Amino acid sequence: MSGFSALAASAASEGAVVLRNLRELFVDDFLVREKSCLEYRLGVPLPAGTALKLDQPWAGRWGAYVTIISDGKKFPMDYRGGFGAKENQDLTCYAESGDGITWKRPTLGLFSVNDSKENNGVLGVGEPTWATHNFSPYYDSRPGVPADERYKAVGGGAGNNRTLKFSGLVRGLYRFASADGINWRRLAGEPLFTDFALDSQNILTWLPAEQCFAIYLRTWTGDKKGVKFAYNSVRTIARSVSKDFATWSEPKRMTFDQGGVENLYTNTTQPDFRAPHILVSMPFRFVSDRRVLDDETLKRYDIDQSMGKGVSDAVFMSSRGGTEYQRKFLESFVRPGIDPGSWAARSNLPAYGVIPTGPTEMSFFIVRGYSSNQPRIERMAMRLDGFASLHAGFAQGYAITKPVRIDGNRFSLNLSTSANGYAKVVLLDEAGGELPGFGEADASELVDDSIDLTAAWKGPRKLTELKGRPLQIKFILRDADLYSFAILDE
Repeated sequence: MSGFSALAASAASEGAVVLRNLRELFVDDFLVREKSCLEYRLGVPLPAGTALKLDQPWAGRWGAYVTIISDGKKFPMDYRGGFGAKENQDLTCYAESGDGITWKRPTLGLFSVNDSKENNGVLGVGEPTWATHNFSPYYDSRPGVPADERYKAVGGGAGNNRTLKFSGLVRGLYRFASADGINWRRLAGEPLFTDFALDSQNILTWLPAEQCFAIYLRTWTGDKKGVKFAYNSVRTIARSVSKDFATWSEPKRMTFDQGGVENLYTNTTQPDFRAPHILVSMPFRFVSDRRVLDDETLKRYDIDQSMGKGVSDAVFMSSRGGTEYQRKFLESFVRPGIDPGSWAARSNLPAYGVIPTGPTEMSFFIVRGYSSNQPRIERMAMRLDGFASLHAGFAQGYAITKPVRIDGNRFSLNLSTSANGYAKVVLLDEAGGELPGFGEADASELVDDSIDLTAAWKGPRKLTELKGRPLQIKFILRDADLYSFAILDE
């Protein structure tokens, strides 16, 4: 069922969503039936400094398509380096971090660049599939996965059944595997897809709610078999799925509940690491016909002339599986900012990967200064679950969920209030009446700023008494933001 996680779809068929050790984010209105004097508010990422300067001769101004994953011990980063914007001049580079804040580039000695192996390349210049252009890894943590396939990846040149002139291989998206994320091998077989553009980052991930791999790939609204790049159409996203990483479904174009007819160059679609049944996505939005920088500024920042026309930023959207995105917010999620060097055509490109960087903080990463003399990967920090919130101003408001069944001992909130604000959690029966002991008069007034605040009621009744019973949750807020909630066993 498009737009639902497997768990939510199953529960909905029984008349209520089951909430058990499942965190719900307010990135869409999947659970909210009714609200008053509240609004969905998009979070504001804060620049947290340069994670990595792209200042090596082999990984300079054309650095892009960054992937950051977790292997349970460290955060590996892969990104495109290279010498220019022409085919087969790319090098896939590697960096790593223990905390997501401080990054290092190991000298790996695997590939020769300018007659030297003193570099951090993991997929070399001359790779016959041109996978170095858009290499996108994934760490497969599932039990029983062969050790030499723990790391999986996809990459490859743009499709449309053309032949790569430097290798004779058919253009398309190819599969790779590795035991350590550094030494890669191309898996046997033909390319997965050849009838799509594929000429940017094509995301590989595992979908826990659907129990399958997915590739969210780059395409155009006009793409079809036998048609070369449909440049008169709009850049967009398609999805293919696989149970075994070998056999893949025919890609289907993603749909949008609103605002999808604009150039979305990349997508970064991934399960949220705190709520993996919800997919979060930070597309790179390209406004192709707008120019901001004059010739003098292009020269001052040494921005390639080809990047003079067009400007870009990042937007936010989500999905609950299937081929539908929810775009609750159409405004910009990450603006180009005050640095003129990031107002060139393809700057501000979000990386795949959202990771924890502190007890209350998560981070994602973005390429700034693309094609300039100051290319870099910047870290953007946010509150955990902070993509969006249910927001109340000074006037009290409320939101009521659709029917749910709770199965747990504790009601956890990720909540921020002002000194004069508050939140209350009220439980209602299916008809909307307050449940005895869990009504508004019984609910404790919550005044705090915490990612894990326990809702409470004044009387002796316990949450466990309501296990399995259909009910509705009413959140009452004043001068507060509610980012997420969960019913937990603990």
